[in-house]
Amino acid sequence: MAGDGLNSIVRQTLAQWEQGKSDAFAMQQFPSPSTGLQYKVLTFPPQFPLSDKEGDVAQSTMAYGIRSSFKGRNQAISLGLLPFKDSTQPRTANIITYPEHTIWQLTTTAEVEQFLKQAFPQLPLDKIISPEEMARFTASAGGKFPIPQYCSGLYRIWGQPEANQGTGVILLGDAAHCFPPDIGQGVNSALEDVYLFQERLAETQDNLSEALPRYEKLRQPEIKALIRLAQTSYPWQYNQDPLRKRLWSLNFFLRLLLSRGLPFLFNPHSFLLIQNHQLSYSEILVKSNSTTKLLGILGGLIVLILILKS
Repeated sequence: MAGDGLNSIVRQTLAQWEQGKSDAFAMQQFPSPSTGLQYKVLTFPPQFPLSDKEGDVAQSTMAYGIRSSFKGRNQAISLGLLPFKDSTQPRTANIITYPEHTIWQLTTTAEVEQFLKQAFPQLPLDKIISPEEMARFTASAGGKFPIPQYCSGLYRIWGQPEANQGTGVILLGDAAHCFPPDIGQGVNSALEDVYLFQERLAETQDNLSEALPRYEKLRQPEIKALIRLAQTSYPWQYNQDPLRKRLWSLNFFLRLLLSRGLPFLFNPHSFLLIQNHQLSYSEILVKSNSTTKLLGILGGLIVLILILKS
């Protein structure tokens, strides 16, 4: 069983062994607007002050998006904080920008501190970020969002496992499928891999020669749908293109309104459908594509009516 990440040594070894025979273990890559964005994480206290006003502190159960005073692609920055149920846990403030952003050019703690204070004059940063945390943040290389990708081969068997004389390898999680964090399904999809494989083992009485092919046949269409959803559901949320984000928002609210008014015809946006654990990724994609087609027809009819009226 291999869940050793995007750069899986197990998958790479399988790909080398299959070279010239098939490309089942080669990652197929698909473009996404959020691919290549870089990120760093600042650690904030659990109830950090939002201003110098006494009692004005952050609530652990609330999400925060704090915009900088800077404008422009290479200067503007945001602090994104997700809610935490546990009020004693430190908060993580995500900084996500283009690779050419100014913040990636800063090399000393003093430079980073000065930049953040100028970017967020509304925050009492001296009370929020300790010198040790500022130094850690400066030294951190951060990370980069990957391109959505997956491999079609999810297992390999050698020998005769039905006679307990064979060996099987299965790929799970990022080793089999990987994408940016736009839709928050990285851990969920990996856990689903494990759960469904365990089900296949149970129904075949631990017979790998039967369980592994069943697992692959079941997961392949779901993984393809998951990658497509990762490409389209919410890749503009990082403010990397304000116009595209506004168009996405328009599409989101249009689908939401139509789904409430005509639920038998239209579905909500896929970003909302993903939060319904009763729907598979394939079902979500079918619903999303169906609404897209209906919106296309509706738009065409509107254009035709306008032409006829003119």
